[in-house]
Amino acid sequence: MRIGAHSAYVVRRKNITIREDQAEWVEENHLNLSSFVRGQLDELIEERS
Repeated sequence: MRIGAHSAYVVRRKNITIREDQAEWVEENHLNLSSFVRGQLDELIEERS
């Protein structure tokens, strides 16, 4: 369990599959894929709520 500034939440691991060119781009641009996906999911959840 992680404890954030405002709330506690459970972290779950999920696997995703990306193409080789996407993997190369992620690595070259030092993108934290987990943070990116969490941010995109948060935006979608907010839009649909």
